[in-house]
Amino acid sequence: MAIIQRLLMVMSITALSACTTIEVGSDFDPSVDFSGFRTYAWIPGPQQRTGDPRIDNPLLDKRIRRAVDTQLTAKGYTQQTSGTPDFWVAYHAAVERKMDVRTMNTYYGYGRGWDYGYRQGPAYRGPETHVYQYDEGSLILDIVDPATRQLIWRGSAQAEVNRATTAEKRDQKVNDAVQRILEQFPPKPK
Repeated sequence: MAIIQRLLMVMSITALSACTTIEVGSDFDPSVDFSGFRTYAWIPGPQQRTGDPRIDNPLLDKRIRRAVDTQLTAKGYTQQTSGTPDFWVAYHAAVERKMDVRTMNTYYGYGRGWDYGYRQGPAYRGPETHVYQYDEGSLILDIVDPATRQLIWRGSAQAEVNRATTAEKRDQKVNDAVQRILEQFPPKPK
């Protein structure tokens, strides 16, 4: 019985680590014709300050901008440094503390059995609850119409943030998130 419970514990930890995938989504104004867009620029003005040093970080800012520029260039858009581009790009980032609680029933209906101390006893152990706390990072990319200054497309990504990661892994995580978000831009016409 102890082996089964240990196996279930390993499986539950594996299931929790599967939560590290990047979840993406997008929304847009269906009245906008995105097909004529060719040029972009970063929205004028300073980046919004959050007060969180994990977010208000020039290294993170550089990673995000570089990843967005790389993906938009790969899609055929040209960054425009003067004049009015077809669209502006901005980003927002946040980190929030999350909790994942999972309860597993450890009763298997075998009646009396052996417990952890290898003594015979009831096989029912009751439900086991596992609590996992983690930081979830969110990255939002906005596409804004420069003429109206209205939001016309928004993409977002959420994933677990690992503080102990290397600079290379941070680059890869940001690149993956931006790529996954911008796979949905421009929106497909109906």
